[in-house]
Amino acid sequence: MSKIWDKVYSNDSAFFGENPSDFAQKCYSEFKKYEVKRLLELGCGQGRDTIFFASNGLDVHAIDSSKIAIENINQKIRGKNISLHLSHFEARQALPYDTSYYDAVYSHMFYNMRFTDEELSYLFKESSRVLKNDGLLYFSVRSDKDVLYNKGKKIDTNIYEINGFQIRFFTKEQIESFLAIHFEIKTIEESYEEPVSLYLVFCNKK
Repeated sequence: MSKIWDKVYSNDSAFFGENPSDFAQKCYSEFKKYEVKRLLELGCGQGRDTIFFASNGLDVHAIDSSKIAIENINQKIRGKNISLHLSHFEARQALPYDTSYYDAVYSHMFYNMRFTDEELSYLFKESSRVLKNDGLLYFSVRSDKDVLYNKGKKIDTNIYEINGFQIRFFTKEQIESFLAIHFEIKTIEESYEEPVSLYLVFCNKK
């Protein structure tokens, strides 16, 4: 999957745009309320949310499986007074961070990659491990309300190949099932960020 994103990011230095996502801005308001200081972002892409969080005073650690994505972010912050901890890393492995280290873990559409159920369960377990007690896990995923759900070539359960990308979609019930062991869900909101329909998930470590 990283090869696909390397190619996409090589051809467009701002594939998702330069401005922070609506979800990132919404989460930042929550982070201020809960006095989040140290943040881990999974699947940071080209850094539109990453740079936004760091520019607003958060200590941001971010990973992505695409080397080109990490290079893009380093180019964007070069010469600016922005400090980031960036790592090229395949998140199917154990997260390379200490236990109870982060105030919050954030991701925007990261879990829509082609992960198996086992890999997703492990990722949520690892997210819980690196979070402090009562830490925040905020993430967005493509929803079963999306116009492309059940379209394209079916690869696996809720995973479809569409325009060369293998995309996983989620139902609310699936989200609740993945989170049940390690997290307490505060809210799951429906949202639309052109051109995709999303679930915005806000939860705490149990």
